[in-house]
Amino acid sequence: MIAPSSSRTYDLVICGGGLAGLGLARQLRLSGNSLSILVLDPIERPLPHAGFKIGESTVEIGAYYYHHTLQMYDYLESAHLEKLGLRYFFGSTGDFASRPEYGARRFLPAKSYQIDRGTFETRLRELVVDDRVDLVEGARVRDIDIDEQDDQPHTVHWIDANGIEHQTHARWVIDAMGRRRYLQSRLGHMKKAPRPRNSVWWRVKGKVSVNDWVPRSNVEWHQRAEDDRWQSTCHLMGEGYWVWIIPLAPDNTSIGIVALDDVHPYHSYGPTPEKAMAWLRTHEPDLARAMDGHDVIDFGRLKSYSHSSTRVISGKRWACTGVSGVFADPYYSVGTNIIAYSNGFIQRLIEKDQAGEPLEEYAEYANRYVLTLNDAITENISRGMRNLRVGPVTALKTIWDYYIGWGTSDPQYYHELYLDPALARAISGLVSRVVVTQARMLALFEAWGQHASQRRVQFDYIDYIDDLPTLKAMHLRTLPHRSPTTVREQLAYMRDAVDRIEEVAHVIFRMAVRDVHPDEYPRIASAWINIEAIGLDPSLWESAGLFRPRSQPREFSAHQAEFSRLFRWTEEEASALAAASS
Repeated sequence: MIAPSSSRTYDLVICGGGLAGLGLARQLRLSGNSLSILVLDPIERPLPHAGFKIGESTVEIGAYYYHHTLQMYDYLESAHLEKLGLRYFFGSTGDFASRPEYGARRFLPAKSYQIDRGTFETRLRELVVDDRVDLVEGARVRDIDIDEQDDQPHTVHWIDANGIEHQTHARWVIDAMGRRRYLQSRLGHMKKAPRPRNSVWWRVKGKVSVNDWVPRSNVEWHQRAEDDRWQSTCHLMGEGYWVWIIPLAPDNTSIGIVALDDVHPYHSYGPTPEKAMAWLRTHEPDLARAMDGHDVIDFGRLKSYSHSSTRVISGKRWACTGVSGVFADPYYSVGTNIIAYSNGFIQRLIEKDQAGEPLEEYAEYANRYVLTLNDAITENISRGMRNLRVGPVTALKTIWDYYIGWGTSDPQYYHELYLDPALARAISGLVSRVVVTQARMLALFEAWGQHASQRRVQFDYIDYIDDLPTLKAMHLRTLPHRSPTTVREQLAYMRDAVDRIEEVAHVIFRMAVRDVHPDEYPRIASAWINIEAIGLDPSLWESAGLFRPRSQPREFSAHQAEFSRLFRWTEEEASALAAASS
């Protein structure tokens, strides 16, 4: 930690020393950039373990950012827990072993981690100091003056731990101060997210594991997962809500409630731990019982946690990264993904500035990319929350989301395709069918969930890796250590992924029609359709162009066989289908 001169001018001041700010500082140093960097953060070490910040779970892109871009692989492997993927349990009462389960049997081909934020950020602080970054702890940012002139520095006004006021000038200023969202408020770029969702959470001492909720005598249930379910991010799913259970090394647990405000108003489980526990006893009694006897480390709450923006990256040499800019939702653990993309763009802009290149056009592209990605994730997750109680529909939507993410989005980060606007335009053309179909599929899943009381289609357990070999093969092919090195080959793989996604849309659409409109099923049972016209209202099929496909028919029996092995149909459905076919 240093005490910089008030008169010193830095190339870059990062306001906020959390994951996003420290990650950016280290990323810039590891790239070989020698620019002068100052990081200001109000919290002084030692940072608390377990009861520090939420945002403890990563998925593949965020984990890749940490272990590859920030070169922290050995540290993550030794100090934190590898994550056994996302795991979902549907239905909220009754025998826990009977709840339909969606999760991997074994650790996934791509690493992800469960991170204790205090431990992790302590290590990041040590690394950036070793990287010759000036870090000031106990520094409270009071104001940021953004100078709109191209060659004039910005000014950061801050107070150190001794109460001394400072003014530091910088060519670049980054707001990474989290939910304070200082620049967003100051510059008028804040934007509310739709469908308000709220959350409360605990960190408790000791392990809280779903393994303990099922008797060991139920050998079949325990043997479903070869690796320890405890290392998954477990989601307990119900009507308009989900509850997370995240393990933290060595033996602590993070637990949180997330709910739609119009289904479970905030006052029904917040703002006190007593109300939250009473809510759990009603909706997730197994978890409530499991928490008895565990010492509470901390309790937190947050209303309307999701937010967006009209601008997070500017050609005027400022940006907001992490939660200070946008935040989608904790559901898919994608917070660090957005940080990875944002920091990649910020690094590229700083490099362009150092090379004397104009910034405005690229900044517009980068800003649009980050906001589009965040808002698409927010829309996708928030619209799916009403169906969380409906296991088959949500499981199929999750499979669909994995096809989209692993097939079209993740490769763009792994191979840095997203940083090139020309490549982005080419990719946009490749995936245009998927973009249109995504909106149709969201509407289909929503409509299907409204008919779910019929419960014609059911499942017991889905391993989204080993039970879906087509999805697994696509995922493996896009990983950086397995993928081809040329852009041409990467685009060819993405084009192939779009074909697989189109085929999966056919399979899911047929299942939905078979479940909701068995009398209409014969019309589409063997048809190659226009996936951009998918919908659950048969009266609109003709006018929407459902039977006028825009691609050549393909055989996709492998997909159908995979899905058929996972889902079963009730006798009532079989009778309805037979009657419709006669």
